[in-house]
Parts: sequence; C-alpha cells; structure tokens
Amino acid sequence: MKFGKYFIENQDIEWSKYYINYKFLKQCIKVENSSRFKETLKHNIEKLNWFFNNIGNKYNLENTSKVQKFLVLNYMAIFKAIKKNEKKLAKNMKIEFFQWIRQEPFYNYYLNLPRVKNNVQLVIFDKDGTLISLHKIFGKWIEKLASNFSEIYLNKLQFFESLGYDEKKKTFEGNSIVAKGTNDDIRNCIYKNLQENNDITNDIESLKYIVKDKWIDIDLDFNDLETCGNILKIFNYLREKNIKIAVCTSDDRLPTIKTLKYLNILHFLENVICGDDYISNKPSPEPLWKISNSLDIDVSNCVMIGDTISDIHAGINAKFGHVIGVLSGGYENNELSDADHIIDNIDNLIDLFEKNILY
Repeated sequence: MKFGKYFIENQDIEWSKYYINYKFLKQCIKVENSSRFKETLKHNIEKLNWFFNNIGNKYNLENTSKVQKFLVLNYMAIFKAIKKNEKKLAKNMKIEFFQWIRQEPFYNYYLNLPRVKNNVQLVIFDKDGTLISLHKIFGKWIEKLASNFSEIYLNKLQFFESLGYDEKKKTFEGNSIVAKGTNDDIRNCIYKNLQENNDITNDIESLKYIVKDKWIDIDLDFNDLETCGNILKIFNYLREKNIKIAVCTSDDRLPTIKTLKYLNILHFLENVICGDDYISNKPSPEPLWKISNSLDIDVSNCVMIGDTISDIHAGINAKFGHVIGVLSGGYENNELSDADHIIDNIDNLIDLFEKNILY
C-alpha cells in the first residue's frame, strides 16, 4: 500500500482537518517549488503544534492511544514528504530532520511519553554498526566509488567529505549518509554535491544519468567483515530464553541477505526488513510494527537495538518497551541520548538481562 493511501485510511475522522496536508506537499514537490514546499511544511507543523497545545491537552494523552496514533502518523507523513522532496530535488535534509523535529512541541511530547515495558519476547537488531562494523567494508567501497567519479570530482577530498568519510582514518563520521541511509540517499548526496560544487550541469536528470553511469554497487569482501560482538553467543542466549530475533536495516536486501548468510545467522531470524523493501524506512515505526504484528507480539514486549538516532526514533515511535543504543557504530552518546539504555556493543545485552534490566 502506498503511504498516501495508508495515511488517509488511518486518520481519525474527528481530527481530519488537523492532519498534515500530505497531498499538497507532494504537489509542491512535483512542480519543484522548493520554497513553497518549505513554507507549506512549516505551516503544517505549526498547525500540529496548535492542535497539541489547544486540543490534545484536553485528553489524558498518556492513556489515549488515539492521540498517540495521531502524533506519530503525522511524524511519518512529515518524514515521508521530506524524503520525497530530497529525492526529487537531490537534497538531503534527513540528518537535519532529527535535530529539529525533536524540538517541536507535538513530537517532543510523544518522544518523552512513558512506554509500557513488559517481559521481552522479541529483539530487533539494526545491522551496520550494530551487528557488523561498517567502516572497513564500506570504506573500501567508497574509495572505489571515488575512483569511478575521479573524472567528475575535481577534488577527491570533497567527495569523501560529502559522504562523511575520513580516508586517512578509514572511518565514517557520525552524520555520514552512508551509515544512515539507503543507496538512494547516497546517490542523492552525490547529486547535491555535484550540483553545488562542480561545473558540470544543474540539470537534475542529467546529473542522475551521470551518477548512474559511474555508480557501482558494493562488492562484499567477507575478509573485511568485522562483527561488533559475539553474535552467535547473543543469538543463542536469546533463543534459549525463547526470545524471537529479527533484523531491520536501511541497507538494501541483496547485500543484507548475503551478509547474514555469511555470518551463519539467517536461520535465527524470524524476519528481515531492508531499506529497499516496499515499506517506510526507519525512523518510521512501520517496519518494526510489521515485524511485531507478524509474530503477534505486543510492542511492550519488544526491544529495538541500534547505533543511530534513526534506530532510536524508530523504536520510540513504535512504542517498543525498550530502546537500546550501541556505541559500536562510532557515534557519540548525544546522538543516542533518547535511548533507554546506551551500551558499548551487543555483548552487553546479556548483562542487561542478567541484571534484570531486561527480563
């Protein structure tokens, strides 16, 4: 189901006039009117905040799933519209999105609502930075990609900086689109940088053709694969406790399945959802809800564990009982500050169970 239809079908009739005007935002995108899109988005967010302050507070919000559903559905619509806009105009607002949306009154309230925490029946893991280290395997790919673009980019350093990669340290920065996005997100980042910093063409379609011609998919070299902990030990521990396991990643499906097979963990997993599946990506709660619903497990019995703010917001938006951040992705504590717990890596997950923090 397309998101526009999903958005309409899940609206509450009583509050229909207060929802984000997703249809009009899409129209602004189609005519490539960037300023109109921003103005409309701002107006819609102001409308949401007005609703929260003047109508939502009349309800006992902490116990009203109706209001919670209203808030997160609109959050999803905002994020989806921004994604469509950046794809059309080769922009990247995804990183900035998390910084400002958490300050908006309507979402800040939702972010801080208490979540019900019951006995754990399902743990959903992110992949890159959580189960495997992305720096070495993705670093080699980015360097090969840079070589392909060498005739276009006058400055290789500029290419690396745009993707948040440090060639000397062979590591990705905390705001790298490679770590947080899909292949489409990475291509959008390259479009934008080419458009702004290289004297080629400002025509988006021409730029897309150039990038498509120079693009190479990642060629997984499993000799470079490094895990972020003892995955088999963790998974066997969870299985012994009759806790189900799944993976939700922003990476594309083909390399994801190859990686999980190589690690010999695919058979542990009840479900795998990827960035190029026909479903909203994190931080939308939709992929997490799809997994938990398929297993008939209540969100209060679920755990989301990941290394980026996108993972953390997805777990909070889904109202999972526990949301855990891991530092193995190389990001700062402040990026994961909204998590219930922050641990060094997945090995520490067992400690949370043994200390009855998770149960």
